[in-house]
Order: sequence, then structure tokens, then C-alpha cells
Amino acid sequence: MKTGNGSQRTIFLLEEDDDTRVPLVRNLRGDGYRVIVTIDEEDALERVGDGYVRADLVLIDLVGKTADEGLSVGRRIRQHVKHNGRTPLVVMAEKYGKDVEGTEKNVVDADWVLYLGEEPYQLRNFLARLTLHE
Repeated sequence: MKTGNGSQRTIFLLEEDDDTRVPLVRNLRGDGYRVIVTIDEEDALERVGDGYVRADLVLIDLVGKTADEGLSVGRRIRQHVKHNGRTPLVVMAEKYGKDVEGTEKNVVDADWVLYLGEEPYQLRNFLARLTLHE
């Protein structure tokens, strides 16, 4: 995914699950994104601590945490990422009911919760929509 000026879109990823991380990163890179990978909140905050990491989107997947906990972590990380003030934060919810499966919720401004369902391209399509409109 290229920006208007020809550079790659960058996703800052916090993925705690070792089994999910490898295929997720492979898929994101296959879709043309540059991916900065972190494994937990401490690692993520250490990586962005200097404020020089630029990201077009912050993507969070926390094991066993609620969407609200993911949003809190993501907001702490985004405070340190060099961005334009509208950088989307997307939390992939792990705990949710069947009634929201396969949907996304715009919590506030550029903060989103994604409830993954059975659709294999849900994440891909959602990220493309967000990064195209920046």
C-alpha cells in the first residue's frame, strides 16, 4: 500500500500471541504495508519512547484483554508515535459476543474496535479503508 507520495504505509503492530504474530505480519507485508512489530506493551513503549517512530496506523491485539484495555494500551502507545493527529488506532477484540462478530465500531475519533468474524478478508479490507482515507 503506497501513499500519495509513493512511500509505504506503516502499521505499528502490538501482537502478543506468538502463533498469530507470524502469519499476521506475513499477510500485512504481503498487502504492501511496512510493519513495525512489538510483542507486548513494554516492548511497544520502548520502541516508540523516543517519539521518532512514524506510523500510519496502530494495530493492537492483546491476549485475554477486553477491547477497553486494548484501547487504553493503544492510546498510550499512540501518544509517543510520530503521527498527524488522526492516526487510526485499531484494537482487534478478543472477548466479545456473537451479536458483534464480524463488525467494527468507531469508538471515538480515530479509535476503532474490530470484532473479527468468519470473513477471511475482514481485517485486510478494513485496514485498506482506513489507510486510504488518511
